[in-house]
Amino acid sequence: MRFSTDFPLGSASAHGWLDPAGVTDFARCLEAAGFAGLGFTDHPAPSGKWLDHGGHETFDPFAALAFCAAATTQIRLLTNLLVVPYRNPLVQARSMMTVDVLSGGRAIFVLGTGYLRSEFAAVGVEFERRNELFDESIEVITAYFSGEDLVHDGPSFTAHGQRLRPLPVQRPYPPLWLGGNSRVARDRLARWGQGWSVLMASPEMAKTSRTPAITTVEELAVALDDVAERALAAGRSIDDIEVMTASPVIGVGTGASVERQLEELGRLAEIGVSWVQVHIPPGAKQETLDGITEFGESVVSAS
Repeated sequence: MRFSTDFPLGSASAHGWLDPAGVTDFARCLEAAGFAGLGFTDHPAPSGKWLDHGGHETFDPFAALAFCAAATTQIRLLTNLLVVPYRNPLVQARSMMTVDVLSGGRAIFVLGTGYLRSEFAAVGVEFERRNELFDESIEVITAYFSGEDLVHDGPSFTAHGQRLRPLPVQRPYPPLWLGGNSRVARDRLARWGQGWSVLMASPEMAKTSRTPAITTVEELAVALDDVAERALAAGRSIDDIEVMTASPVIGVGTGASVERQLEELGRLAEIGVSWVQVHIPPGAKQETLDGITEFGESVVSAS
């Protein structure tokens, strides 16, 4: 089992350690504790209403991941997740390439279509076209990563001989994972996705995120069976797909014993989960870093 977490921006800001040293200390502490991944979310234009009702602060994910790449040597760097329709795919591909090159090939890009209608309006993208734009972008980005001159005449833009240089370290391109629980996301996952970031959340949160709810390990097992069937129909195997999810039991300060957390990890591994998204709650800087270290010594090392 591999462990990942997103940088707790809201936590960092509230407790006074949202500064360069705070970010690098967090990344290095995760790496030392045995975490396999560190992620940043993508909200370029969140509304005040969203922030006031449970939303969270964000960095630009590409800049933040490149910054963390310079402070670490092994941990994988994830967009969790990247809202693909927000950006021109050629601009997005260059940002993705930059993170992969500057990290020495440690980037993983978890991709999604997005769900905040007001944010789509703020960045000038039609919300109703998000799935169409997503599919066009993935086709273009993967072709651009080949290094060949790109020719594309689509509904959103045209390209006549554009060429990406330098190329990503990971070939043919960095791992592309899917976020979200929808049927459309599962279809994409079965056809070409290399990993699935499952949203395990309450029905209320799932509704807000515009995705079907998956709330228990048993429901996740059913969903994975569905993905396995879809992958087989597409000529692929679910064994080739990484699966990441979270559990309220597993994390820093959950109140669950080490034994209970390891039991939960066993249940997740049994149904095919390979990555766990670890919850790290708000806290003072040293308290947070100590909690990460303790989690690494007690849970990560024993899994």
